[in-house]
Amino acid sequence: MASVKAVSDNYIKTVVGTKAIRHIFVITLENKNYEESFGTSAPASNQAPYLKSLAGKGALLTNYYGTGHVSLDNYIAMMSGQPSTVDTQTDCFGLWSDVVDAGNDSANPKVLKAGTDANGHAGGGCVYPARVKTLAQQLDNARFSWKGYMGDMGNDLNRDGSKTCSFPTRTAKLAGKDLSKVVDGTQNAQAASASGDIKADAYATRHNPFVYFHSIIDNLDYCDKHVVNLDDNLQNDLKSIDTTPNFVFITPNLCDDGHDGDGTGAAGKGCKDGSPGGLTSSDAFLKKWIAIIQASPAYQKDGLIVINFDESNAASAPMTTSFSSDYSLMKLTINLAGDACCSQQVGPNVKRPDDQILTSLPVAAAAALGIDPKKLPASVKTVQIGMHYDGVGGDRTGAVLLSPFIKPGTVTNTGYNHYSLLKSLENLFGLAEYLGYADDPKLAPFGSDIFSW
Repeated sequence: MASVKAVSDNYIKTVVGTKAIRHIFVITLENKNYEESFGTSAPASNQAPYLKSLAGKGALLTNYYGTGHVSLDNYIAMMSGQPSTVDTQTDCFGLWSDVVDAGNDSANPKVLKAGTDANGHAGGGCVYPARVKTLAQQLDNARFSWKGYMGDMGNDLNRDGSKTCSFPTRTAKLAGKDLSKVVDGTQNAQAASASGDIKADAYATRHNPFVYFHSIIDNLDYCDKHVVNLDDNLQNDLKSIDTTPNFVFITPNLCDDGHDGDGTGAAGKGCKDGSPGGLTSSDAFLKKWIAIIQASPAYQKDGLIVINFDESNAASAPMTTSFSSDYSLMKLTINLAGDACCSQQVGPNVKRPDDQILTSLPVAAAAALGIDPKKLPASVKTVQIGMHYDGVGGDRTGAVLLSPFIKPGTVTNTGYNHYSLLKSLENLFGLAEYLGYADDPKLAPFGSDIFSW
């Protein structure tokens, strides 16, 4: 009961009797180091002038960190406090599998211990059993509303299956495919057809945290109401306080979130839809949507916007290349430092250091990864992409918070990460407990260094 009391005490101290935040908008971008987004020396640091300007209008969190590499485990952490599994730390590139419930972690009973999944991975799996709690259930129980708004979801129904609550097994079932062999078909963006009959589609399931929990996806009606297409819904929902969810999670498409493209606009370096990508496209996305959100009655009354990044730029990490003895296989290994803050723990499902295979591709497909097959030995038939993990974190990214309750120009050097974000959301909504590693008493929530209550 101690953690419940701590939440209650903190809520009373910081919220009750003051102007309470009741509408929170989280916009999660992709794969940028702090120096790229907020600095001056990185090659991409001139691509996001609007984001830099927002830092001066709210609070800049200089020591905000991701909690993992490469993407998915960060989104899971934000919504549930659960740490990496072997599969979530590699974006579930293998079979779309359930996390096998092997009980609770002995060190923290709020953390699930994963068994061996359908990929044969000890400590693996993608979709958490229904008993694992998420922020969504916490908000439901406290009678707060929530929605996840996903960029491009359902643009091509043959690819995504649905414009609401899209996830691989649902898409496969709609297509009449074998559900035991399902893989995520949204790992890469899709260009529009030459005829225009098929739209560009850059929805990525791995950036949609809600569909990795059976507590959400097992009730499709519920999920369909809460996990929706961004462009079809958000602007209309923002028209009134009554139609604006208390918690809004926004995932841009793979170009708008900065994942694809390098932002330069150079030929062959952009997104599948022709946009420059990188921070250039992220900045344009923010310039559009921040104005819309800030003009909404809900934000103006009691709003908070959080702009964060899932992790730092893994693609800029040192890489090593090796070959099999017969030179038929080239192994490209990305060496991830995984710097962390806030006493982050590894959890029961992965180890550090560790080596994992992300994907293996025929050499003809290597160009999609920026590898020129013509420069490889003729004997190479397969290119394997692996990850070498040293630390458990996702490195330093920084974050920006905007609110009527934040003094413009605020800068804090306090260490925060995605578990801190979850803990802060639970505090701000006055929820009854902290989930997973958000329960760590050493973890700082957003506090008086940010808000001017």
